[in-house]
Amino acid sequence: MSEKISIVGAGVIGVGWATLFASKGYRVSLYTEKKETLDKGVEKLRNYLQVMKNNSQIQEEVSSVLSRVNPTTNLDEAVGDSTFVIEAIIEDYEAKKKLFGYLDKALSKDVILASSTSGLLMTEIQKAMLSHPERGVIAHPWNPPHLLPLVEVVPGEKTSQDVLEKTRELMEKLDRVVVVLKKEVPGFVGNRLAFALFREAVHLVDEGVATVEDIDKVMTAAIGLRWAFMGPFLTYHLGGGEGGLEYFFNRGFGFGANEWLHSLAKYDKFPYTGVVKAVQQMKEYSFIKGKTFQEISKWRDEKLLRVYKLVWEQKS
Repeated sequence: MSEKISIVGAGVIGVGWATLFASKGYRVSLYTEKKETLDKGVEKLRNYLQVMKNNSQIQEEVSSVLSRVNPTTNLDEAVGDSTFVIEAIIEDYEAKKKLFGYLDKALSKDVILASSTSGLLMTEIQKAMLSHPERGVIAHPWNPPHLLPLVEVVPGEKTSQDVLEKTRELMEKLDRVVVVLKKEVPGFVGNRLAFALFREAVHLVDEGVATVEDIDKVMTAAIGLRWAFMGPFLTYHLGGGEGGLEYFFNRGFGFGANEWLHSLAKYDKFPYTGVVKAVQQMKEYSFIKGKTFQEISKWRDEKLLRVYKLVWEQKS
């Protein structure tokens, strides 16, 4: 019998995790307290698998993969006999600490308890784990988890090295690209980078420099094409020519860029005016007009699969 993984939370991230594990042959328990939410989650899971099947990401029939998933509204049933529990509930310390405190008391000390949080700290969550805080760890996927390969593994102050290694090993078995952070920081690495750019994007909208749709064009027609297979350091290393990153910083484009830095957004909260403008302009976004959320999500997933195949299945 295959290993059992428990997913607590049947939202977008929880269902994505369940899709990933089930597609890799694991038995999965998918838990949420409301039956209606659970039913919607299972339907979403079925749709995710169908897209993967249509794009040759899985060879099994969708019904066969689904047979490994046990949806339940009973938490004890969901986590019983599990070797690894992944929390994917609301981004709220109080809610997470309540859950982790309960699971820490209820489960064997060998069961790893991982949070999918996008930026909260395990050190704070561990304060509710009075028995075995060392088994608490962050395993932050990117949305959608079954398609984007990155997982950031982040320790809390009391996380053991053994738990870090076992979490890394499990994620690598799922063919994930794993980055283990050397220390905690709010938002981890990926979201800090993403929100630095998003802050500037909102700033440009607020200042009337460009529309949300044109800013997205700038990203997808230039920056995003490079970033699909090169990070910022390699990008600007090549931007420095034969002299590489050192030349870029000392004499090349990077030196001139210092003149821009003082005009970049520096606020620590999104401005109300920028938020209003961005939300309003999304209503005029030509690509999404007349399309449902499900249609746009399917389009995104199919595009991601094509990019994934090109970048990660042909590493050359």
